[in-house]
Amino acid sequence: MTPTNDETPRATIVVTPRERFGLARQSLESLFAETDTPFDLVYVDSGTPRKLKTWLEEQSKERGFTLASFPSILPPNRARNVGLERAKTDYVVFVDNDVIFSKGWLSALIECADEEGADVVAPLTCEGPEVHAVVHQAGGAYAQDKDDFFARPRGERAIVDQMTHHKERREALPALERQETGVCEFHCVLVRRSVFDKIGPLDEGMVATKEHMDLCMSVHQAGGKVFFEPKSVITYLFPTRQHAMQIADFPFFLVRWSPEWQRASLDHFREKWGLAEDEYFRSRYSKLGWRRREGVSKTLLKKAPVLGKNRKFVEFGAKFVDPLAACAAKALVWQQARTEGKARRTQSAG
Repeated sequence: MTPTNDETPRATIVVTPRERFGLARQSLESLFAETDTPFDLVYVDSGTPRKLKTWLEEQSKERGFTLASFPSILPPNRARNVGLERAKTDYVVFVDNDVIFSKGWLSALIECADEEGADVVAPLTCEGPEVHAVVHQAGGAYAQDKDDFFARPRGERAIVDQMTHHKERREALPALERQETGVCEFHCVLVRRSVFDKIGPLDEGMVATKEHMDLCMSVHQAGGKVFFEPKSVITYLFPTRQHAMQIADFPFFLVRWSPEWQRASLDHFREKWGLAEDEYFRSRYSKLGWRRREGVSKTLLKKAPVLGKNRKFVEFGAKFVDPLAACAAKALVWQQARTEGKARRTQSAG
C-alpha cells in the first residue's frame, strides 16, 4: 500500500488463504479500515474463486498493493513464503484471509517488537461469531519447560499444545499483560524479518498443520523471543451458521484439510523435532477427517430446505455424505499433486 503520509512502512502484511474465501472481502476491508500505521501489503491469490479474484485484481490496482497470483492451491507455508520473498521491511506480518481487525492492531505489535526486542509477536486472537469477544488464544505453550524440551533425547520430547484462555470471554478475564509466551498461531503474527536469516524460510514440509509450533520452536532454538501483546486484538471468523462455508470454498477446503496433507505434516513435525508418538499424536492421527465432516459434509446438509435446521438430520445424513466428500477430497489431492508435478517438470525443462 502507498503510505498516506511521509512515514516509511516498517511492516509488510502478507495475506494468505486459511481454508476458504467467503470472508476474504470483509477481512481485507477491515484491514484497511483499522490499520493506522503505514504498511506494505502482499496478497497471495491461490485457488481463489473467479469472482473474488476479479475483485482482488481491482483492489490491487486501486489501493496499490502486490497481488501474487497462482492457479493452483498452495499449502499455507508455501503461500506465506511467497509473501516473505517479496518483503523488504523490518517486520513481516502473516495474516489469514478470514480475520477481522481492531483499531491499532498493527502499531501495537510493532511497538512490542521494538521495546522487547521480540522476534515474534502475537496479538490477542479471538474467535467468532462475535467479534473481539471470545478468546481463541492469548499466547500458549508447546512444552511445560522449553529448556528441558530441547535437552531431551530425540523420541522423548512431548508436545503439550496449550492455548491460554481458550474460549473464555474477554469481559470475564483480568487485565491481560504483555509477556513472553511459548507459542502463537498464524491467524495473525508479526515476525522480525531478520530472524529468517537464522532459521531459514518457513518449513514447507509443514503442509497443513502445526506450522505455528514449528516457527516458534525454531525461533526459540535459535535464541529468539516470542511475545504476546494484548493491546493488539483480532478475531478469526471460523465457519458457523453466521459465517457459513460457501460451496465455492469446498475444493480449497477439502485439499487444505485433507487427511493426506495433515498426515504428511504430522509425520514431518514428529521426525523434524524428534517427538514421541504419544497420545497427543495418536489422537490427531485418529481425527484427520473431522474438519471435512464439519466444514463440508454437514455444511451441505445444513443448506437443505427445512430439514437443514434439524440437528439429527444433519448428524445422520453426514454418515452418508461424508464418504462421498472423502472421495472428492482424494481426487482433488491427486489432481493437485499432478498439477504440481507437471509444473515442476516444465520448470526443470525450461
